[in-house]
Amino acid sequence: MKRLLFLVLLAAAGLASCRSLPPPPPPPAAEPGEVLAALRARQEGLKGLQSRARLTLIAPGRSYSGSGLVKASLPSSLRVDVTDLFGRSLLSFASDGTRVEVLFPREGKLFTGPATPQALAAFIPPGVTLSQCVRLLAGSVPFSQEPPTAWQETGADRDLVMTWNNADGSLKERLWVAPGGQPRKQEWFGPDGRPRFSAEFSDFAGPGGRPKQVKVLTANPESELRVAFGDLTVNPPLTPADFTVPRPPGITETPW
Repeated sequence: MKRLLFLVLLAAAGLASCRSLPPPPPPPAAEPGEVLAALRARQEGLKGLQSRARLTLIAPGRSYSGSGLVKASLPSSLRVDVTDLFGRSLLSFASDGTRVEVLFPREGKLFTGPATPQALAAFIPPGVTLSQCVRLLAGSVPFSQEPPTAWQETGADRDLVMTWNNADGSLKERLWVAPGGQPRKQEWFGPDGRPRFSAEFSDFAGPGGRPKQVKVLTANPESELRVAFGDLTVNPPLTPADFTVPRPPGITETPW
């Protein structure tokens, strides 16, 4: 009986001491080089994508929301067809990086011309280039190829924040990466170090762990593009014809 009581007291003392021990330190964060290598390996072989999607654009002078079909081919080809709740076409946008075609069926107009920022702004938020938009939709970040200038862990989730600077020390790019290796947020700055746009990524259920929800925001002018992919397909067999908008009867073609 005494031996049993001794063992019970000994076990209780052991449990008490375990409870008083500090929690184990968190595992060391991955090196930025390893994180970047994993991101780029995930993007290796990515040539394009296609998906049904939910699209919302909120921008000065133009806003719409609807279902759509997105086709993208790296580095800079994009086509988007947006329809309303009743399946009626709201917008067809296509560009190969050289030309832009934008069809507004309700207005009966097809605008065509060079891929200027003004023409691209029919779908792409101002301050974002066509190639940047295609890469953001594909979750292909960071843009910078050189190693980051600085990095640190931040927040309760222990995201790794990597920063790239211009030659004069001003900010060029900033990227948040989750401990699992998924990019959470991307910021891009102009040559003057001022913010150009940011992008947020979530729902990494796409092929190869790609994000199925992408949000792109600009501050000047204030705009927001939200894309929620459905049946996302990577590297579909796309041709130049996939990046040409339809030409319904009675449409007036107008140069930009």
